[in-house]
Formats: sequence, structure tokens, C-alpha cells
Amino acid sequence: MRSMLFVPGNRPELVTKAVASGTDAVIFDLEDAVPEASKAAARENLATLGPVGVPLYVRLNGGTTEHLWDDVTAAGSAGVAGVVLPKAEDPALLQRIDGALTALETARGAPRGSTEIVPLIESAAGVLATADLCRATPRVRSVLFGSGEEGDLVADLGCEWTPDGTGLLTARGLVLLGARAAGVEEPMDAVFMDFKNLDALRTECLLARKVGYVGKVAIHPQQVSVINEVFTPSAETVAQSRRIVEEFERAVAQGSASIAVDGRMVDYAVARVARAVLARAAATQGVGK
Repeated sequence: MRSMLFVPGNRPELVTKAVASGTDAVIFDLEDAVPEASKAAARENLATLGPVGVPLYVRLNGGTTEHLWDDVTAAGSAGVAGVVLPKAEDPALLQRIDGALTALETARGAPRGSTEIVPLIESAAGVLATADLCRATPRVRSVLFGSGEEGDLVADLGCEWTPDGTGLLTARGLVLLGARAAGVEEPMDAVFMDFKNLDALRTECLLARKVGYVGKVAIHPQQVSVINEVFTPSAETVAQSRRIVEEFERAVAQGSASIAVDGRMVDYAVARVARAVLARAAATQGVGK
């Protein structure tokens, strides 16, 4: 998954427009985008959506709110692809949500574990707990890094936000390391707030990709094409990776595990990276193996 796009839960008519943007998934937001007085109505809207054409996730209200368990029940009953837990810090809470989702899956006859839980890291405590959060339940198959300008993480760290990512670089790296150490292979960067500044969005996407993230969350449909482009391997990269894999496998069959391809040394580690690129291309472009 390269892109996910937020849609306010009190504006369900925007889901169709979100899907038309080309996003890989939609996040139906019951939290920050919904006024307090509209929370219940937003949950009711969720039940009317049905299949939307892409995976549908739900951002829950946080663990300290009165809305969390009503949100979990609504999401689990609707059979969504997953739930996003904001301000994630407590692995035990993820395990409790896991238990609730299991009961809801059983009630509707769905496979156990089919509903993903995605922690959204938005605090210093969450950053340091990333590995434990990712290990809390097998339902955690992705994690979101709360990179938003003037967002909760920036406020908690007291750092300065810039598109080049300097202020958040340590936190962004720690979340990536925690996720990868726990075996979570789909860490994603979260939102970029200035949705009209696509050049700055591209800068942050490139930074996130270089660090090791595989995608980014959008708040506006016009951001999706930039995100998808940056996180899709280019045709040149795919061709080079395929050449590396093919020549390395030929060499291994002949008894050698260290060769030169286009003037670059290739061994098992380099071939592994090339295979990962091809796998990513296969998922996003339908090419590569």
C-alpha cells in the first residue's frame, strides 16, 4: 500500500471522490475530523457504506475517550479492513481491541484476525513503544508515523517542523526501526497538512522513502498522485533490479555468489534488496516478480 486518504466520517459522500483519486485505501475518520456532536452520526454513516472498491479503514477515537468502544463495535460490525488507533502508546489496549474485534468477527462469520489494527504514533511515549505496539497482536501489520505539521507529535517533542524533516528525523527513524525490528514491513508516513504545496509534499515523501517507509497518508485527493508516484518504483529501477536478480541467480547456479553488474558488486544482500524492489513493483504496478 502506497497511499491512504482520510475522509471525514460526517461526510460519507466524499468516499466515492476519495476512491476516484487513485488512493490505495480510504481511512474513514471518526476522530479529529468529526465534531463532538456528530460522533454518533458518523458511526452510523459507517454502517451504510458497504464495499467501496478499495480497503476501508476507520480511525477510532483515542483510548482515553468515551467513544473508543462504540467506534470499535461500529467498525468491527461493518467488516472494514482495519482500524487506526490514534495516539497509540499502550500495547495492552491494542490487545483489548484485538479481543473485541475477534468477538465481532465471530458474530458476523468472518475469519479471525481479518481486521487489521494500525497504531498511529503521535507522542514521544508512542515512538519509544513502537516495537512493543507492533508485537502486541498479529493484527498489527502496519504502523503510521504522525508526521503532521503542528500535529500531536510535533507538540509533544517541542521540535520545529520543516518539509525536509530535520526536526522529526530521530523520531521518524525510531518508529521505522521499531516497526522493522518487530517484523512489520509496511510502515507508512502520515499526513502532510499543506495540501496545496505539492512540491513540499514530494520532498517529505522522498525523505520518508529514503528512510524506509513504503507509503504516506493523504488528507486531500490531489496529494494522492504525488504519493503514489514517489512510492512506486520507477521503470528504470525495476529494470535494473530485474537485471541484478537474473544475473545473480545465473551466477549462483554456476557456483559464484559475488559478481559485478553494471560495474557494481552484487552479493546475496544486494540481490535481496533488488527482489524487494521487484515485489514492490508487482504490488503497485503489476510488474516484476
